[in-house]
Amino acid sequence: MEHQEKLIQIPPIEEIHKFNELMDSSYELAKKLLPFLAKKRIPLIPENYRLFYDYFLAVNPELNRQINDALQHENLFTHNVSQRLYKAFYDVDQAKANVLAEMGEQIGNIGHSLEINLGQSLDSAGRFKQALFDSAAQMEDGTLAVDDMRDMVDSLLVETKSAMDSQTALAELIETSNRVIASLTAELKDQTRLANVDQLTQLFNRRYLTQSFQELTANLKVDDHLGISLFDIDHFKNVNDTYGHAVGDKVLMICAKIIKSLSGGEHMACRYGGEEFVLLSPGYDSNKTAALAEAIRQKINDTQITIRGINIPLTLSAGVSSYIHGESEEDFVSKADLALYKAKNSGRNRVVVYQPEMSKEQE
Repeated sequence: MEHQEKLIQIPPIEEIHKFNELMDSSYELAKKLLPFLAKKRIPLIPENYRLFYDYFLAVNPELNRQINDALQHENLFTHNVSQRLYKAFYDVDQAKANVLAEMGEQIGNIGHSLEINLGQSLDSAGRFKQALFDSAAQMEDGTLAVDDMRDMVDSLLVETKSAMDSQTALAELIETSNRVIASLTAELKDQTRLANVDQLTQLFNRRYLTQSFQELTANLKVDDHLGISLFDIDHFKNVNDTYGHAVGDKVLMICAKIIKSLSGGEHMACRYGGEEFVLLSPGYDSNKTAALAEAIRQKINDTQITIRGINIPLTLSAGVSSYIHGESEEDFVSKADLALYKAKNSGRNRVVVYQPEMSKEQE
């Protein structure tokens, strides 16, 4: 047998340049990343490499925020910390991608099965129609013998049963297909919800806040109101340092539950990052937003948390502002952040409404 030499396909020169640029940039990033991980005593495992690769590229502000918070508050960047962050930022998206892939495959299989069964059903219906046509022609002739009549009836019965069986099989396949699609749709919806929800507090996450802000403001008229409250738990670092992160997580969940219960369904409560929460209030001006924020602050102030017989005081500060038509999400949140900064510097455990002079003080 004649030996055929296998040809090596050389990529276009543009692709080679892109590959070399990617290699160079990855190498430069690795030279910064690896010493950083060693200095911070962060194990070089695949999860950490991906987390800090994206951290150095700054592709996700919320990821950088949470990593900075972990580096500040954790004594060691343990495996549990890695897994928590990796699960929050990557596992949910991968699960969603898996569901989409499964949905695509199963819907493709369903479509193929439907195509085959529909073809069989149409063939059976065609044969049945032809049998009826032939029988009608023979009956119009008026020369059918009794035996021929019996054969014709038997043939019609066979074709009728075949057509009915095909229709039944097609109906059953459609019913099964609808159930499968409904199940996959529900699973995809659940994965989408998980991608938008903070796993600890069960409030919406920062990514969903950005998405919702764009949707809310897209249809706002000039005179429409949209309020924002930015909450920060007072002395939260002391809680973590004194009682441990398990207690800190419990405090976060308690605050989230209170914010969600007092705000109701018309508002959107989010965990903004670390110990900060955001509440978007459609239809609320600064005064109404501040009144709601004050009710939340008071409720949390009155909540008693007891750990091992020790009462842990729990308070939060809040900055409140309202949307100005056409401003960006960054400017919108920044105003609430300036008001929160004022609340913190004024003694904490209070609500402050943004005033324009606060921006001038920062200049």
